[in-house]
Amino acid sequence: MLREEVRTALKECQSTQKVEDENDLMTIEELGEYINMAVTSIYGLIHRRQLPHIKRGKRLIFEKSKITEWLQSGRQKTIFDAKAEANDYLTTHPRFQ
Repeated sequence: MLREEVRTALKECQSTQKVEDENDLMTIEELGEYINMAVTSIYGLIHRRQLPHIKRGKRLIFEKSKITEWLQSGRQKTIFDAKAEANDYLTTHPRFQ
């Protein structure tokens, strides 16, 4: 019974830790490791204002959750996704009915 309680407590701690990890702040070096990109390339994305970041003085700070959203926004659609979206548009748009 004690083991079950310990397992339950550990699971709860791990689930709250995952939520906290999403709100973590990262330096540019940590970001480079996280997204597997060179620091110089990250500076280029920042210069072109393509990467979400926070600037405090000379320091750059990155929110892990915002970086994850940014990565997801670059996801390419498959041909099946594009066809499904086109079919949905054609069936719901009043001009094509």
